[in-house]
Amino acid sequence: MPNDVLNGIVLRTTDYRESDRILNVLTKERGLVAVTARGSRKPNSKHAAFASQFTYGEMEVNERMGKLQLSSSTVFESFYSIRESYEQLLSAARIASACEHVADNNPNDALFLLLYHALSVISYGDNDPKDTELCFMAKLLKLEGFAPTLTYCVRCGQDLRKEKEIRFSNAMGGSVCERCGSAFVTASAVALEAFRRMMLIDLADMRKVRLPEAVRNELDSLIYNYAEYVFEFTVRK
Repeated sequence: MPNDVLNGIVLRTTDYRESDRILNVLTKERGLVAVTARGSRKPNSKHAAFASQFTYGEMEVNERMGKLQLSSSTVFESFYSIRESYEQLLSAARIASACEHVADNNPNDALFLLLYHALSVISYGDNDPKDTELCFMAKLLKLEGFAPTLTYCVRCGQDLRKEKEIRFSNAMGGSVCERCGSAFVTASAVALEAFRRMMLIDLADMRKVRLPEAVRNELDSLIYNYAEYVFEFTVRK
């Protein structure tokens, strides 16, 4: 079988045997794939540069007994600066983990572009990496069909845009008025509006997202609690 050429971003690496690595890669052509990079942990390995988390590049792979093996690789972007900051590394790792959980073996251009833009902003942008991480998660929820209702009560339909405090229900899929859901968690109108806008902005504008600290902290809890409920896996580790 002839070798296949794939363009992808490494989401996760796992050490294997004495000097190999297994790469979980989100590719443009085949979605999420696992590729064995033989000898990639050796200092002089031709695969050493590519076999690193967050690396974006081109792989030539061959299939043996149903498993993909890396034949050659070219690095387009290493996003190296992500590794120089704990905050950047943590946000990028959470983004990669979320991508790995929602991706399958089918091409998904929208997911690939969202991942690429998020890593680019974290690596080269000047905003807080947490803001980019939260924007990524908001857009991922929308992309996967889980965009919450944020401007009106999901139970009675009341317009909530002029309310200062609103209730939010993971199970009901969004905002709830005080009358319909007084037992649910309270969310500020400012945070919910930021959530709504992040779902809708263009990918190129992710670098412009700058959240006040209070809003950032509120959304960190709100978005992840909702994401972990609808996706049914733990994103934050």
